[in-house]
Amino acid sequence: MLNLILPKSYAKEINQNRLATTFKEGVKVLGLKKNSSLTLRVTNNRLIRQFNNAWRGENSPTDVLSFENAFTDPETGEEYLGDLVISFEKARQQARAGGHAIQAEIEMLFVHGLLHLAGYDHAEKQDWAEMTKMQDQILKNIGNPLEGGIQYNE
Repeated sequence: MLNLILPKSYAKEINQNRLATTFKEGVKVLGLKKNSSLTLRVTNNRLIRQFNNAWRGENSPTDVLSFENAFTDPETGEEYLGDLVISFEKARQQARAGGHAIQAEIEMLFVHGLLHLAGYDHAEKQDWAEMTKMQDQILKNIGNPLEGGIQYNE
């Protein structure tokens, strides 16, 4: 289940049904349990900068942060993966720079964060290649045109 925290000011520009579809496809492709869940919070640069500073020591806004917090709810059996935070402002800036829709950018960032919650990383070249392949596959399956959105710095 996707728990979405979306301010009204952003809701008119984000298709929530597409995000739910993105989550379901990610769960399927990654082989996660069908009763997996996470929380996605879409916010602004100010708040994501605060999170980035508190958790990573980086005093600047970023596009997406992943907070792994995996546990099984003893009452429901739900497999909680963790929390994702996406900066709408940063996503809009990147979408404009890339010449594509904000929805496509938000979906790409969502999939990227989901991959981190599922244990993927991109610090090493081999891991980067695998994560990029998985991200591109999920995006392709949902009809998102973005590919190769993971940066690798040698």
